[in-house]
Amino acid sequence: MEEGGWFEYTQNWEAAGDDLAWPILAVAVRTDSELIYTGDSSGQLTTYTLNAPGEALDRQTSIKCAQAPVRRILPLQSSCAFVQTDDIVQVVADSGLRQCKWETSLNDAFVGAAISTNGTEAFVCTSAGSGTLLDLETEKIARRATVEASACAVQFTREVMLGTADGMLAVRDPRAAFSIVQSATVCSGAVSDMAVRDHNVYVCGGQQHTVQIYDVRKLAQPVRAVECDGQPTRLWAAESNLWISHEEGFVDTRSFASECQTMGTAYVEPELQDYAFISAFAAAPSERMALVADTTGVLYVWADCEEPLLSTGCVPDVQIGLNDMGQCWAAGADTLSFDDEHISLSCVDIPHAHEPLLSCMDADVEYDVGRPVSYVDAGVLSSLKMMDNVGYAPNPRKARRNQQPFGAHNWRFKWRDGVKDDDRELTQGRSKFLSQQRRYGHTPHASGRSKAALAQRAAEGNVPKHLQLMQIEYSRFGVEDFDFSLYNTTKWSGLEGNISNTYANALLQVLYFSPEFRQLTLSHCATNCPDANCLTCQLGLLFRMLGTAQGASCHATQLLQVLAQRPEATALGLLEDSHGNVMITYAVLAQRLMRFVLEQASNECRRLEIDSTNQQPRIVERVFGVTQQSTTECPVCHAANSRESHVFAIDLESPLSVGSSSGLAAVLAGGSASVRRAESMARNGRNQKVGFLELVSSSLVRHDTQRAWCASCKKFQLLNTEKRVSNMPEAYLALNFPPLSSTLDSASAASSPLLNASTSAAKSAAAENAGSWQMTLPTAFALQMSDSEMQALPVDEMEGNRAQSRFDLVAIVSSIRDTRRGPEHLVVHVRDPNDSAAWLLFNDFLVQRVSEESATVFNDWWRTPSIAVYAKAESQSLQGAIQTIAHYHPYKISTRILTVPRSTLDSQQQSATAGMSQRWNSNRSSSNGRMRNAAVPLTKFEAEQLEHGEFQCALDAEFVVLEDARMEVFSDGTRQVHRPAVHGLARLSAVRANGSDLHGVPFIDDYVAISRPVFDLATQYSGIHAGDLTVGVSPYKLSTMKEVYKKLRLLIDSNCIIIGHGLKHDFRVCNIVVPLHLQKDTMLLYQSPSHIRPVSLRFLYWYFSRKSIQTREHSSVEDAQATLKVYESYVQCVAEGKSVETVLDDIYAVGSSMSWKLPDQKI
Repeated sequence: MEEGGWFEYTQNWEAAGDDLAWPILAVAVRTDSELIYTGDSSGQLTTYTLNAPGEALDRQTSIKCAQAPVRRILPLQSSCAFVQTDDIVQVVADSGLRQCKWETSLNDAFVGAAISTNGTEAFVCTSAGSGTLLDLETEKIARRATVEASACAVQFTREVMLGTADGMLAVRDPRAAFSIVQSATVCSGAVSDMAVRDHNVYVCGGQQHTVQIYDVRKLAQPVRAVECDGQPTRLWAAESNLWISHEEGFVDTRSFASECQTMGTAYVEPELQDYAFISAFAAAPSERMALVADTTGVLYVWADCEEPLLSTGCVPDVQIGLNDMGQCWAAGADTLSFDDEHISLSCVDIPHAHEPLLSCMDADVEYDVGRPVSYVDAGVLSSLKMMDNVGYAPNPRKARRNQQPFGAHNWRFKWRDGVKDDDRELTQGRSKFLSQQRRYGHTPHASGRSKAALAQRAAEGNVPKHLQLMQIEYSRFGVEDFDFSLYNTTKWSGLEGNISNTYANALLQVLYFSPEFRQLTLSHCATNCPDANCLTCQLGLLFRMLGTAQGASCHATQLLQVLAQRPEATALGLLEDSHGNVMITYAVLAQRLMRFVLEQASNECRRLEIDSTNQQPRIVERVFGVTQQSTTECPVCHAANSRESHVFAIDLESPLSVGSSSGLAAVLAGGSASVRRAESMARNGRNQKVGFLELVSSSLVRHDTQRAWCASCKKFQLLNTEKRVSNMPEAYLALNFPPLSSTLDSASAASSPLLNASTSAAKSAAAENAGSWQMTLPTAFALQMSDSEMQALPVDEMEGNRAQSRFDLVAIVSSIRDTRRGPEHLVVHVRDPNDSAAWLLFNDFLVQRVSEESATVFNDWWRTPSIAVYAKAESQSLQGAIQTIAHYHPYKISTRILTVPRSTLDSQQQSATAGMSQRWNSNRSSSNGRMRNAAVPLTKFEAEQLEHGEFQCALDAEFVVLEDARMEVFSDGTRQVHRPAVHGLARLSAVRANGSDLHGVPFIDDYVAISRPVFDLATQYSGIHAGDLTVGVSPYKLSTMKEVYKKLRLLIDSNCIIIGHGLKHDFRVCNIVVPLHLQKDTMLLYQSPSHIRPVSLRFLYWYFSRKSIQTREHSSVEDAQATLKVYESYVQCVAEGKSVETVLDDIYAVGSSMSWKLPDQKI
């Protein structure tokens, strides 16, 4: 290396958690320390210090200071920096602590910021022309003023200098209310950057290859011009040189000694990656080092020596090295002059320590600082009693008083490199993210866990990985980047669990694998049901999606939102709170939800019945309903009252109460027995050992006593109640298992072979002393009726001369209590419909084939049964009724919803028509003042084309944010998303793409009415304003979500080709799965394999038509028409035999040269 020659000192690249780095948009160096600042487009602020040449920089701090990109970093005194983003300006300490901040409105972004010479004041301006002077010492606003709205470069000396987008330089005096002192036009285009030294201001901008020098005292004419070898974009005035960054990717200097007419010694030209360009630049105050960042997130560090000094306010180690420190200490402390500013306090040594200091934290040791406590035991929550908003429960005596054990031991573990060790047996070593698989080509490999090791792990009492709570990891590309196929290799689809109330996923799978009930819901959802919150319609649409998804992951967002809007669900306590908690166990909650769903479906499916006489049970009651005869008798006057009802499940008795509760209740009801006799009967019943079939038999007849009013005695009596099952369902028998007490002792468990006391040493401390089931569910049993008594018998004891019914086990819902890794969750085992000997496990989105033994055997403390469903072997009469309903009400959504579109909300919106023009301007109201949108209904010919699968359309959707994302920010600045933002469909538009006279004309343009609170309308990206989605206020024709969804479902069922841009995200938010052969996604068609960055629809449309869209706000109709134009260009390119790769290379080349900004887009 030549003396004084500049070379690449090092490169630094920080991945954003998924091996993709955010572009660095701001770089700065402190003047009083060796500290480097960087800010990227994700809002991350990071500080570094230098390392040896060729080694990566040492990261000191990294914080998430904003959600918007970091645009400017201005170092201040007192070890802090002034940081400007689009929506916030703030002062951040080097330690990462925010000292103060100022925010702006949503549509008025900060565009410039500058610090005064003394560092006590800051001036910021916004895109709307609002200028603010900030006092950094008092952290208050000093004054406000109106300045140029197009300011894009700011400098602050005695005066404030603003460079605008139209090439003007304005000088304003802050002491005179920011009035303009001087102004001049300094370039033909927008001002790119400015630098100030003494009374000269250096300006670059437009397409000029010069830097203009003006005297700030007189801006009439430039003093001189500096010719450059490229187009200058960024300037920095140092002590002796003017540093110039060029658009072509290099940095050089001009010497102030020669009035910038001669080149300096510094020259930096990093080797940028393809299609990358310089996005940020800074030079060290010592002018011995330069920092250049590009759009791929790489920071290039160049220097002129191997031991450069960044700032001018500190002394390098060569002046006071380690040897000098030792000599200073040996000479005595009196030889040190503490008045010398070049003497470091590190020269004062400390006595040598033979043992590690208390302040030393070993990197290999895990510390419990901030570690969360374990979840509260479900048994404690079930016995909780509320009083004055405070819950009280008996102390289970599982831990020391006033202490709570720690939670999961791996709570700090964050997924690195796309693979978590515990998931290797599920993902086979592959990355969970599709972006990483495309980038690195990860292939499956052995997990390193043998079957013997997994068996040993289960024997130790640990929950197997496939039964643990499934959690979705999120990359910067959102949930669409998560590879769900790693968890499902079958053709059956799972349901995701990253939304509220997804404990219902297990129950929904049980109902889906009930063919008779599934057919009823499909027939009902195809009818013209007017109820927008009909649960049966939502079940039918969900089952249709599960049936056509072919193993793709689905989610029940729409159904769960409808469930949350039902007041009955809230009253019954079926919903989780805002933190995802419930007051009872999920096992009991699933039983209640099943009863509620089947009762609602029974009422909503009555219109399907052909014979709707009152003598016949409802069709859903015939499928799941159990006929129960309830008899109430007064023991004094012997007056009896009977009634018949239908229940949808049999609640099994506790194994400890079988044989004792009925006799004890009879004795107490008679009132003639002593307490001693009652206790004796209870002991005798407890000593009886009961199996599963005995438990079922005893549950068919239930005896109870309750104090109620006797009409004959005319007073309250202790009445005897008998509930006897008189008739079984014709299709499915559901059995609800009782919850076990968390304080089950060994003596009580010994009385029943179904129970097991918790004495196993393999249990964790959180589950200690919790009872468990010890049984194997029979795969089939028979119910025999004899002498008006119903009894459960083994299959091999069936007798042909008695009325008997065989029931086969088809589904089991189980509760998994893995308290060390998370709260309780539910899984379901279902018998494979195509193979009666095989079973399927559904754990949210994980679907696996398992053995029958793993489904039916319960011998672990962490797994307890909740619901068991048995199917009746013979049900010819019910099958005939179901086929009749399917014949008269087939699943076929009528095209009439597209030819004659109506909405149940039309009548509610008529009152909003009057006076609408006074509240809404003409460019936002519908045509001719009517409450109709831009859609032209399908013609009869087009409807026939759709029915025959010969129709195609272009589609686009707009969304609003219903709930913000829930995330956790760690001390190193990284984030972990626990639950993504919840989006809701706001507008759906579809235009014709069949080449007819109405080609490009929309036939769907529906605004979706939303009654729940909206977190963010996202008007800039959705085009939705306040009131647009409110019934009675909106100027548009509103539709319910069910009506819009059925239109989309009709297109998919009719094999309509759908063209769009980013269809995967649109369909996911719409909660629908579309086969890949029906999708024509222009984002994928114009995605180059060698480039990760997708091309926006706006740029593609401009590239092919040289016209702009989305100039103000997004419109789904405009975007759909633009997508159709882009797709037609692709089809034309293929038809003409052009190389698509050549077109893609040209698109990326043009986009890179324009920085992916259109001509009408502001810089």
